[in-house]
Amino acid sequence: MSGIEKLGFVTCQSGVLIVIDTGYLGIWSHESSPRLPHGVLSTDEATEHANSSVDLRIIGKDAEQAGRLLGMSWHPLYVYDQPRTHAELETKLREITKTHKLDARFEVISPRISHRRRVDLALQQGSGAGEILFHGVWACVAGDAPTSVPLSIFGTRCPEPENDRWERIYVECRPQIEVAGSEKIGWVGVDYARLLVADVDAIGSWRHNESLDGRADFVFWGRDAELAATALNAPRLESDEFGWMNVPETVAQEKGLLVEEYRDERSLKFATDYRPHSHHWHVMEPTRRSLTESGMTEVGGTTVCNFMTTWGDGVFNVYRDLGPRAELVRIRIELGEDTD
Repeated sequence: MSGIEKLGFVTCQSGVLIVIDTGYLGIWSHESSPRLPHGVLSTDEATEHANSSVDLRIIGKDAEQAGRLLGMSWHPLYVYDQPRTHAELETKLREITKTHKLDARFEVISPRISHRRRVDLALQQGSGAGEILFHGVWACVAGDAPTSVPLSIFGTRCPEPENDRWERIYVECRPQIEVAGSEKIGWVGVDYARLLVADVDAIGSWRHNESLDGRADFVFWGRDAELAATALNAPRLESDEFGWMNVPETVAQEKGLLVEEYRDERSLKFATDYRPHSHHWHVMEPTRRSLTESGMTEVGGTTVCNFMTTWGDGVFNVYRDLGPRAELVRIRIELGEDTD
């Protein structure tokens, strides 16, 4: 069919696919207790405060109704990543229970609920699909994905004048089955202009900022980049980029510091990017070169697929299309659709 472009494919050994902002995989804790790595937030104090958060469960005979009225998360019985002292939230729940005459209250969960366990809870609550929150970020998961064959990922573009942007991206799971109905899974939040489709267990092996081969790139570009490149003898990489590619990490770091010091001392204007040869680098390198702005790599024994949203950052609706026996036919990410 004309107008359909193939972005790549994924493989899924676990039968559960996740749609997630690729840039946020650096804060994915998988089966460990949820913690933000140092350097993600602006200060160590802010990081420690975030890492003192608690997860809450709503209990009582009217817990589910109270949770839906509270509206803090897709799963009505759980509220994740809250301050240890959460008096304002407690007050809000008490007001709801008093107004509606409900029996419901919070209990603090210990130990905290891992990101991987949040996936299982969402799948149970949503009969095989759902939305999860981790550190305030939305991602979507869907089970019943075929495990024995590669699952192709396709995209269609918006009508003119925005035909350079994706209207939708979809993962074809059972193309031989006709769609009998569709359900919205939830939202996926994007702050890094890119998304990843992957086996949810594979991302437990994801190394976001750690080089897999001990090598890295350092790239810079922008208004005054050529001035700095000339002064520091940095090679030209492309028409508007300079830097060093595929060098030992220590070399990339040292060269990068010199470039940034030169820029800051002279109040120059250009952007820089240190790129260790991590899993993130392995999907972004083909993505930067591809006409479809997509790329694949191997993680945890599976193939994952990354692509640029073409809309930049935002919040996007995710659906599952089901067959006549409620089998998963495809997962759709509607990029050109208004969120509700």
